[in-house]
Amino acid sequence: MDMACATRKRNFARTTFNLVIVVFLTFLSLEGKAQTPLDANLSISNNTGIFSIVIPDSTNISEIELHIGSNSNPSEVFEHTFVYDQTSGLPTGLSYSRAGININLGLGTLTPLNIYHVKTRLKNSSGSWGDWYEFVGN
Repeated sequence: MDMACATRKRNFARTTFNLVIVVFLTFLSLEGKAQTPLDANLSISNNTGIFSIVIPDSTNISEIELHIGSNSNPSEVFEHTFVYDQTSGLPTGLSYSRAGININLGLGTLTPLNIYHVKTRLKNSSGSWGDWYEFVGN
């Protein structure tokens, strides 16, 4: 075997190895973090809350975590983790409905505040949480 052939084989092996590593890391990153909500809104009427959330995709979601409170205590008003697409067996006063990528969560009676700090996040079926989606409203 001449030197040129050995060099080509070594370069081919190195390139193949690097390609396998890149593909592996790509798949690893896809399995990691869950999705982040696209939009969300808190509506309160007569101390009854409805939380609306728009998700990027209706697949690979297992839970929706929601915290509502003040800036100093972000879960003083409401804190619950909803199981994705579970419409029965919810605690009293809570409800869940979904139409495509739009989800409405009935929150029951909420403590009135002048300003609400809201944060929510999604969990994928692998058990990883996505980034928090946060906003302040009144």
